[in-house]
Amino acid sequence: MTLLVKDANTTTQSISTQTDVAGNLVPVHVPAAIAGGVAAPVGPTAPLPVINAAGSAAIDGSGTVVTGGMAQPIFAGVVPVNGFLVANNSSATLYVSDVGAATAGGASIPIAPGAVFITPSGYKPAGAISLYASSTGQSFAARRW
Repeated sequence: MTLLVKDANTTTQSISTQTDVAGNLVPVHVPAAIAGGVAAPVGPTAPLPVINAAGSAAIDGSGTVVTGGMAQPIFAGVVPVNGFLVANNSSATLYVSDVGAATAGGASIPIAPGAVFITPSGYKPAGAISLYASSTGQSFAARRW
């Protein structure tokens, strides 16, 4: 079904519509990638864009590596609710993992000296975050939210 809309300054424009489950007439979402194309209904393959508005204040988890060559938990083992970041403030690579104990390789994510690893907004880690470094005393900045 098409709804016709007209204001005083334009010609009649059509807006694609369809009925929802309650029988109401609703506009059909037009993906931004289809400029001038045919509108498609909102669904799993054509979702509306979402912005995470339920963010929370960041909690600090910064520190230094207690024992080089061994994984250590950060954030006291608490799993971040909406994501995290780790900044490498040392001169050697750090590794982080949310799927088990961090190691120098495997499923761990390397963070080069001076670099920052940050999860996307709304990312729910699979588990507690662990950190691995080859040397004792390597420093890092960390935040969870």
